[in-house]
Amino acid sequence: MTVAIGLVCSDGVVVASDSMASTISNTAHPAQKVRACPELNAVWTAAGSVYIIEEVDQALKDLEVTAASQPITKAAFAKPDLPVIRQNLQSFVCDAMKRAYGSAMPGVNAIPTPFGGTQHPWHSDFLVLGYSSGTPYALEIAGDGQLNWHTAAKFCAVGSGGPFADVTNGLMAHYVEGDDLPVKLGLWVAYRAIETTCRVSSSLVGPPVQLAVVDEGGARVLSSEEIDEVDAGVQGWLTAEKASLREPNKAIDNDDVEEPPTLEASS
Repeated sequence: MTVAIGLVCSDGVVVASDSMASTISNTAHPAQKVRACPELNAVWTAAGSVYIIEEVDQALKDLEVTAASQPITKAAFAKPDLPVIRQNLQSFVCDAMKRAYGSAMPGVNAIPTPFGGTQHPWHSDFLVLGYSSGTPYALEIAGDGQLNWHTAAKFCAVGSGGPFADVTNGLMAHYVEGDDLPVKLGLWVAYRAIETTCRVSSSLVGPPVQLAVVDEGGARVLSSEEIDEVDAGVQGWLTAEKASLREPNKAIDNDDVEEPPTLEASS
């Protein structure tokens, strides 16, 4: 089970995830869920079958090798040329998904979904986000092979904990709406969405939070030390947010209304 999100920022993109994976017997173990593709200026995360995710991981590594050896492909990700990027991801990722679905257990019966229709028992969803030449993009590759852009929405979530992350994002929407947040603050929003989901969800998701970014420095997975710094920033944000709720009410009683502290101010 997983909660995984992507966030578009003013100077890059962020993906975040919990750290818990489960086996077919519902036993839990830690797993790496965010990954970087430096040759593609992209990061990605996923929710679903470990088997399918490992097959897609290899497919994306193959795409990186192709980009390193074929200037045309590398240029498409560096530009970025979104139609060509979509075509490459569809070719490598969707083909890997199709092969994995078919080879795991050919002819397996699909499972009915709560909202009607069916899906493969190893249904897996992927988020691929990239940033180059000052241009971000966010692409969801759904478990049925659909490719959906989420760049304009700035936020996307997948996994069993995805609805919790959506609610968390809704509660923080006033921070994200309008001008895009810089990556530093986007990391705070992403961390808080995942950490909150891990605390309240019963959907077999668990800490620690994992983070990866693409900015002018390239694509990378954050170290535990860097994530600790993000956590410290979030704690400061929570302190400022708590004050913004209490201090204006106190000021109103004194007929002396002041502006509440902002997220920017707390950084």
